[in-house]
Amino acid sequence: MPRAIDPAKLIRPDDIPEAVLLADTQHKILAVNQAALDLLGYEAKEIVGWPLDKIFPQLPKGLSRALTGVASHSEVEVKVRTRNGKRAIMDFLVAPVIRRGAVVAVMYVGRNARVRRLLETEIKKARDYFGAIVENSPYGICVTDEARHIMMANRSVEDLVGYRREELIGKPVTMFYPEHERLDTQDIVALKHGRRLVRTLQFRRRNGTEVPVKVSQIIVQDPDDRSFMIIESYSDQSDRMRLDQLKNEFVFVAAHELRNPVAAIRMLADIIFEDKRLTIDPILRGYLAKIQEANERLLHLVDDLLEVSRTEAGRLKINLTPQNIIGLVGDLVAELRPNAVAKGVTLVYEPPPTLPPILADANKVKEIMANLLTNAIKYNVNGGSVAVEHEVQEGLLLTRVRDTGIGISEDDQKKLFQKFWRSEDMAVRAQAGTGLGLFIVKELTERMGGRIWVESSLGHGTTFCFTLPLVK
Repeated sequence: MPRAIDPAKLIRPDDIPEAVLLADTQHKILAVNQAALDLLGYEAKEIVGWPLDKIFPQLPKGLSRALTGVASHSEVEVKVRTRNGKRAIMDFLVAPVIRRGAVVAVMYVGRNARVRRLLETEIKKARDYFGAIVENSPYGICVTDEARHIMMANRSVEDLVGYRREELIGKPVTMFYPEHERLDTQDIVALKHGRRLVRTLQFRRRNGTEVPVKVSQIIVQDPDDRSFMIIESYSDQSDRMRLDQLKNEFVFVAAHELRNPVAAIRMLADIIFEDKRLTIDPILRGYLAKIQEANERLLHLVDDLLEVSRTEAGRLKINLTPQNIIGLVGDLVAELRPNAVAKGVTLVYEPPPTLPPILADANKVKEIMANLLTNAIKYNVNGGSVAVEHEVQEGLLLTRVRDTGIGISEDDQKKLFQKFWRSEDMAVRAQAGTGLGLFIVKELTERMGGRIWVESSLGHGTTFCFTLPLVK
């Protein structure tokens, strides 16, 4: 049977790539390996037997612990003197050699610290550079721990909320948040899945005033996923909101002033058509009819602009009173039925005998229904249908406007209620529109305490659903 070979006997000190020195307890060098000789520039016969301080001008601080056997090893940085008089900085692992419970020698295993120093210098430069970027960012940057306590805040946060940095560190970030705004469990889960949360809040400043702030939050997790930090960035929205208010005021005034001449053109066109004393050439009558159609589209656009500007400028007035939705929708269906017939579309409304009253503004409900029904007829197909349905649900009345038209793609559904947005679909572009109708419908629904959404697939019709509160 072959004799077992001890792997340790196959390894020689000269095979070790790091410099190795062995000294006795009196600091006399007992042995060195080739890597140490190459570093120091000596031969073994020259250096063995020398006192250690010939090579180490200052003995390592961890040496006393190694000599007493208190520590299994110590990591130290040592300046080493080479044969040519130069000095090299070395990182050494100092460990005692123990025999029968006593320290008989000390081993030094080290490598040149130049690479580590260079890396540390580059890391410090990068850290300082990143720190300067964060500190001088025009956006407020705040880092919080899992408990939402502030760990770091830059100068812009101080300027934004009026607190000094030392007053912020360790405090809950919610100290300047609105009381009802908190990150819940679902928010944390969304952040952990890589989502960025963005919202606009009213921050409370130290002096008691409020400032609108756009808050963006992302999460940074440890590799083990056991802990995380939340990085928040803040952008003061005061200037943007002032500009938005000025823009809304301008649109409101411009649209209001524009409505008068547009309404005057409409009135004069109606007078021309109704005046029995006038004999109008058929060609001229056709031109006048086109003017009247264009004027109606312009008047509709002006009315939409006025409605949007009222909404965004805070001028929109909503009078909530008990309403019978069956009567409101029934009148509107009767009014729009001729349009549906002309398009070859069947308009169906078969409500239940009674429904509980809703708390709403009658004119706004008619505006919502008029927009949805008009769109359902406009984007339908010849021989199609439009149906209006109601359903009572836990304090709400759900209304569905269901059509058999061209449908809406998933991508378009995400943008459907945005202001001035219109689909690139050619079937949609073929119909006149401003891209404001559904934006207004959403605003009106939400301001009356309801919500609206769409269910559709391309080529298979569309159902708009909206809720309004019932009278309690």
